[in-house]
Amino acid sequence: MNVDLELYRVFYMVAKNKHMTKASEELHISQPAISQSIKKLEEQLGGTLFLRSNKGMELTKEGEMFYEYVKGALELIHNAENEFTSFKDLSKGEIKIGCSTTLTKLILMDTLKEFHKDYPNISINITNDLTNNLINDLKVGKLDFVIFNESNIKETNLNIEKIKELKQGFIYNPDYYIDSIKSFDELNNVPLILQKEESNSRKLLDYIALKNNVRLLPKMEVVSQELITEFTNIGLGVGFSIIDLAKRNFNNLKELNINKMIPNINISLATNKSVSLTYASKMFIKYLKK
Repeated sequence: MNVDLELYRVFYMVAKNKHMTKASEELHISQPAISQSIKKLEEQLGGTLFLRSNKGMELTKEGEMFYEYVKGALELIHNAENEFTSFKDLSKGEIKIGCSTTLTKLILMDTLKEFHKDYPNISINITNDLTNNLINDLKVGKLDFVIFNESNIKETNLNIEKIKELKQGFIYNPDYYIDSIKSFDELNNVPLILQKEESNSRKLLDYIALKNNVRLLPKMEVVSQELITEFTNIGLGVGFSIIDLAKRNFNNLKELNINKMIPNINISLATNKSVSLTYASKMFIKYLKK
């Protein structure tokens, strides 16, 4: 049987008010239209729902049973509509973001502060991990979007767009080192502190070095750029980091002149083409692009 939800609404209002006139006023439709709707519903069901009398509309035994089910169903629909509205007006919702610890600090922090001020009831969950792991989570729907630095990721089922540029380069603490580096091959003359080879930052650096016919040999390999700035600051070597991060953490750190040969990195945002973004995620991305 094809279900006409409007017939159920009419039935519910008549049963609740026990009168067509009151139902007509609440539904803003004529009494003849209500009478026709009840008749059509009874024909579809193959039974009588109301006993009509001078007192109004009284439910039959079958009608009473039917009313309880319809009442519950319409209340569920009403609750669902209210819930959907709360997500749409951002009084409720959740955002699941994938991002490195470094980019969380440099890219997300200000946006998080502004967005939370305007929409305090939105739950924001941030997963920090390697880009490849985050992209895999995005592809299976565990994340709404991923923010990552420049890489060779070319997934046909993802939308990827550039949202920002950041300066990167070699940093050192002048209390322990001086800038005597004139070329890429001289970088191996100092103890280098780099991220691990699987990180996007390291892959890009290795690519730039190879273009200059150099294979870099780090003294230390660490997981995060935060650790690079920490270790560089205490004099363990010369680190490779996003410059904004290094100077935010330690304003005494200096750049090598060779950084002039190193291009800025692109910061990208990836979404899954197969998954519709929530209202909250769409709004957050708007804030992010301001």
